[in-house]
Amino acid sequence: MEIEGTLKRSEVFLGLDDSDLAKIAALPSCRALDYQTGEMIFQAGKKAEYLYIIKEGQVDLVMEASSSSKQPTKVVIDRATTGGTFGWSALVKPHFYTGSAICAQSSKVVAVSGVELTALFEQDNHLGYQIYQRLCQVIGARLRNIEQVLIKGKRWPFIEQTKSY
Repeated sequence: MEIEGTLKRSEVFLGLDDSDLAKIAALPSCRALDYQTGEMIFQAGKKAEYLYIIKEGQVDLVMEASSSSKQPTKVVIDRATTGGTFGWSALVKPHFYTGSAICAQSSKVVAVSGVELTALFEQDNHLGYQIYQRLCQVIGARLRNIEQVLIKGKRWPFIEQTKSY
């Protein structure tokens, strides 16, 4: 029931009925995980296997930006908090993470296999459609954040307070 409660508060699964949440929670890969401050959950460029939902904590989503120096600068493009979803690349081909996820503070998350979710969506197209609609909103917001940070050079308060990675 704890996992279903976390899914219910997720920006991607918000509004699903209890039977749909139970289907997702029943997937063999669906499990709760704990991470410590500074721990990397996944790294940009690696194979994307899991979608993550934050039960509690904060996770920075980090990308490398080219700079005039030889070393690329790591930039926080978003911070996922309670109910936030990250690791969407597990549901979108070619299934490689576009950024890294690093815990800004100790976090409890639910992880679920992108392969298993996709198989569920093939069985239940309506459920898949609902989730992909919300996932598109998350991806769109992240793209707007990337534009603000990397192209326009703007920083938000949460970015100013983060340590460099």
